[in-house]
Amino acid sequence: MYVQHLEDAVKDPKNRNIALTGRYGSGKSSVLDEFQKKHESTTIRISINTLGPDKDDKDLTNRIQKELVKQLIYRAKPGKLRRSRFARSRPLTPWRALVQAGIATTVGLTLLWLVGLRHAEPWFGPTTDRALESWLTALFIMLTWMVVWGVRWVIGDRIVSEVATAGTTITLGERATTYFDGFLDEIVTFFDAVKPEYVIVEDLDRFDDPKIFDSLRELNTLINESSRWKSRDHPLRFIYAIKDSLFEQLGAESDREDPKRPARGAPDSTTSEAATDVPAVRVGAEETEKRAHTLDLAEAAVERANRTKFFELVIPMVPFITHRNARDHLSAALRHLRLPDDMVSRALLDLVARHATDMRLLINICNEFVVFAEKLLWVETSAPGMEADDLFALVSYKNFHLADFEAIPQRSSTLDILEQHRRDLVRTTIEDLQMTRRERVHTEEQRRRRDELAKTLGARLRSITDALPPRFGWSVGPFEVGDEQYSVGAIDGEAFWGRVATSGSLAVVGNHNYQIEFSGERLALVFPEAADPKWWAPPSAADLERQVKQIDDDIAHLRGADFDGLAQYERFPSGSATFSARITNTLKSDLARDLVRRGFITRNYAEYSAVFYGSFIGVDVAFFYNHSVQPNEMYLDHEFTTKNAVSNLLEQVPADFTSTVSAFNIQVATYLVTERPDDAKSLVAFVIADRSKDSQTFLDAFLNAADAPRERLIELLAAHPWSGLFNYLTNHPGLPDETTRIRLVDAAMLSAHSVDLYEVDESTRAWFTAHYRELSAFNMSQSSERTDRIFTFAKEARITVVELDDLASPLRDRIVDAQMYEITTANLRRALSTTAEPTLDEVRKRDIVWDYVRSSMNVYLTAVRGEDAIEYVVLSEPVLVDVLNEQCEFWTGDQLEQVLEASSPVAAVDDLTDVPSEVWPALAGSSLVRPTVANIWRYAQHHGIDEHMARFLTLSGSDPIELRDVDETDAEDRRALAAQILNTSGLIPSRSRVRLAERLDLAGHIDVVDLVAAADDLLARAIEADLVADSFETFSHFARAGWAAVSEAFGVSGKVSEFFGPTLVDGLVADLVRSPQVPDALRRVVVENLRDYVHDGDSDGLAAAGQYARANRIRLPLDEVRRIAQATQNPDLVVGQLVHLRDTAPDDVIDVLAVLGAPYSQLLDGAGSEFDLPSGSSNNTLFQRLESKGKVEIVSRGRRGGRKVRVLA
Repeated sequence: MYVQHLEDAVKDPKNRNIALTGRYGSGKSSVLDEFQKKHESTTIRISINTLGPDKDDKDLTNRIQKELVKQLIYRAKPGKLRRSRFARSRPLTPWRALVQAGIATTVGLTLLWLVGLRHAEPWFGPTTDRALESWLTALFIMLTWMVVWGVRWVIGDRIVSEVATAGTTITLGERATTYFDGFLDEIVTFFDAVKPEYVIVEDLDRFDDPKIFDSLRELNTLINESSRWKSRDHPLRFIYAIKDSLFEQLGAESDREDPKRPARGAPDSTTSEAATDVPAVRVGAEETEKRAHTLDLAEAAVERANRTKFFELVIPMVPFITHRNARDHLSAALRHLRLPDDMVSRALLDLVARHATDMRLLINICNEFVVFAEKLLWVETSAPGMEADDLFALVSYKNFHLADFEAIPQRSSTLDILEQHRRDLVRTTIEDLQMTRRERVHTEEQRRRRDELAKTLGARLRSITDALPPRFGWSVGPFEVGDEQYSVGAIDGEAFWGRVATSGSLAVVGNHNYQIEFSGERLALVFPEAADPKWWAPPSAADLERQVKQIDDDIAHLRGADFDGLAQYERFPSGSATFSARITNTLKSDLARDLVRRGFITRNYAEYSAVFYGSFIGVDVAFFYNHSVQPNEMYLDHEFTTKNAVSNLLEQVPADFTSTVSAFNIQVATYLVTERPDDAKSLVAFVIADRSKDSQTFLDAFLNAADAPRERLIELLAAHPWSGLFNYLTNHPGLPDETTRIRLVDAAMLSAHSVDLYEVDESTRAWFTAHYRELSAFNMSQSSERTDRIFTFAKEARITVVELDDLASPLRDRIVDAQMYEITTANLRRALSTTAEPTLDEVRKRDIVWDYVRSSMNVYLTAVRGEDAIEYVVLSEPVLVDVLNEQCEFWTGDQLEQVLEASSPVAAVDDLTDVPSEVWPALAGSSLVRPTVANIWRYAQHHGIDEHMARFLTLSGSDPIELRDVDETDAEDRRALAAQILNTSGLIPSRSRVRLAERLDLAGHIDVVDLVAAADDLLARAIEADLVADSFETFSHFARAGWAAVSEAFGVSGKVSEFFGPTLVDGLVADLVRSPQVPDALRRVVVENLRDYVHDGDSDGLAAAGQYARANRIRLPLDEVRRIAQATQNPDLVVGQLVHLRDTAPDDVIDVLAVLGAPYSQLLDGAGSEFDLPSGSSNNTLFQRLESKGKVEIVSRGRRGGRKVRVLA
């Protein structure tokens, strides 16, 4: 139909510029092809795809004209344009060169002959032979001809355009300056010579330069108006194939200055996505609103109408392909190539057709698909796993991204970038998931141990409060948590710390309402375990199991996820862009993004885009080989899915594969460890030698993979050996959980060599001490050689076994022999192989155990008094004697005392001489001595009766012990012993001492000279027991110790009155008179004979005598009363005595009263002095007597009441 329209148009001679319009891919070229077939001999077809660079001409229109001129001129056959500057000569052939040389020779020789340049004689010498002369002349001409022919052939088509010499330049040609205007004659000459009727011009619209159409219209007019064309029946017609949007551009003058308009020379917007790697330019409402200058639509329409007048006829093309029917055309194109309908899936065809609405592009995709399929798909050694959809998707991608497709072999395409994003994101996400898994497991382990943790935190809090100075009012508790108070007893409980965790605060309350508060950062610093409430939440094994399973499933999914699967995954680490977002940002067209997201382009794009070589049985193997082995890069998470994939891979890899980072893949390493131990050893050696981040990442990932042979890898690392293995396993935070850590350490222990090959730091030693009982290397029987290695390692790690029952028998025996266990009653029973209590009697039965115990006696004593306490540590006297003799010099006194205190009474020493005298005090203090007089006497000879013996002699408190074997000791020794016992006044009560002395069966009295007088009642008790003589010498000896030593003796003595006198009680009168224990008869003797017993300076004695006399109505003489007054100045002791002295002169009475001080001393002030009358009947009586003698006058005070004394003389 369109061809017919065009045929009809050219029938009208007025239609000299005809436009065939339609968008790109609408079929304009097909219509023109048909038209050209009908007018083959009279049609010239010009298509300008690109513009060559021209540094001298930057005008786009001029450059287009240049390309048009070039295509026109070079279409004419050589030699056809003879009068044109662009005329091309015919190619020089040998025959043409020969003819031209002959002509030049003939002309040249003829001219030379005519001008007379001839030799007088023949040049070949004189001769008369005409025939010879003719032949020689012909030969000369032939030679000249050949020389000229050779020169012509060498010069060929060369011309000399410029000669330069001595600074002078001669130019023989001229340079073109313009094109349509500058070379109009040549263009007209071309059309005159060629005589075409139709010139078809295509692809001018791609340069977006409307001015070129003005130039062409003008050129058409000039040619048709020339004299040669006016006479022709058919005018020259220009037929243009242009896009519809050109009309809009023709009306937008300001667009040329719009910086947002696409650059000239850019491809059609409908095909830009297919021709470049840049996404298609979309023209819509948003872009229109952003334009800096918007033309009025009406004015633009008028402008377009004016500018399009150079087209006499415009034939529009109705689009035959859109996004709605592109799939049908694509399917038809595949059927045209005789491909089955189901070879490419409908979904893929729909996707590609949605982005490609150009029939030529669709046909090209189909054609390329067939070519690629013949080389890649329909061959015996096609890429494993490749399907038609995979190849068709890649071919479609190639047509849209030509340069990017070419970059795939160099691994620099955007798909390679996306693949690297995928690998990095998978690794990052797996590491994050594994860390989350560790946190979940750790949290659950914390919850299970929260009771133990609460006690630990309670002890920590208690140590803080203990460190507070009590003088500032701090005490242990109470504690405030939120609005609740807790006592000190609650801080070891789960409830308390759970409340702290939920409230986020803890306050220590002191006196006067002083507080120390822990909250926020301070709480997290001091009690980090209580800063997270989830640690104190009730354990939830089911919830943990569900979370861990979800994490494990996610990890498994990520390792095998292709582009499409990862694009749908959403649980990426916080702050990390999703893979779908990375697809959007990395790929440069919607088609590429959709092909990836829909799974049509997979990560096997490189394997499917080139001829496949090798004997790989799976695309997963080929993929790993290309992406990891060849570039020698770690691809840790690549998942092999085909059968025997790893073994097939190992057949293709280089010999040093296991010594490269490309071997760092979990499945590859698993296969090597389980199936190829020699290669696994090589891999392990490389892991240990390679200290890069890749090596550490691989090791962490492998040990976190639940289905990997982790123990076997650790065994190989230990056997290699890796010196830092144990420090890594015990301290590295990246292991999944504590159970896995224990299993891995166990595997390392069972495969380790000599301990000196490994590093063991303090934290590792602490870990082994805490977890050794969970290791099968320790708790299960091993071979003798392995047991020796484990023991050596335990020794180097300085492990101290808490419970020997946790160890296997062979290792336990070595641990016992090395004394590497805690001393507890249970461990000692196990070490001694007995069920009896581990007393020293039992311990001494095994020398190695006894050596350990005696060197750690404090620990032993603490253990036997702990939770599993025993009653006695020594059960028999021989063991005790041996222990004391052996350890006397080595144990401290405190240790000896503790052993003796914990020994059975049955073990008491019969004879003190069997043990060193240094331990006798401890024995006595522990009552581990038989109470024989001989033992006590020997003890007294070495140590005296000290506090230890004193305690031993008075075990029952008030009643002393019974002494044995009294008669076996000499009487004198017993008497001396009795004296020592009686002299322990500060250690043994006097009654107990006297009883002990009585039990010694002494004959006669003890000489008091051997006794030490002390301020106690010993004398009284000794007199009662008839241990000392009741004599003046005895009382005098004890009186030296003061009144307390003899006070009771005066009351019990039956003979004291016989030797009582001033000498006996000198200095003791006051105490004697006041003591109710002294018989009144003795005290009356003292008071009645006061002058003999009390001297004037003994004021205390005189006061006591005065008091006793007043109480017992004893009348004292005036001189004694005066002494008492002078010594005591006590009116109560003096006035009553003066009242009874009726015959005493008044002046003597006044003298005694004056000694008493005021007011009595005013009696000596002279007549007229007055003072109040002292109260009391004795005073009334005495002053009335003085009044009657005329010494004083008692007068009344009148209204004031009372009486006063006035001195008269």
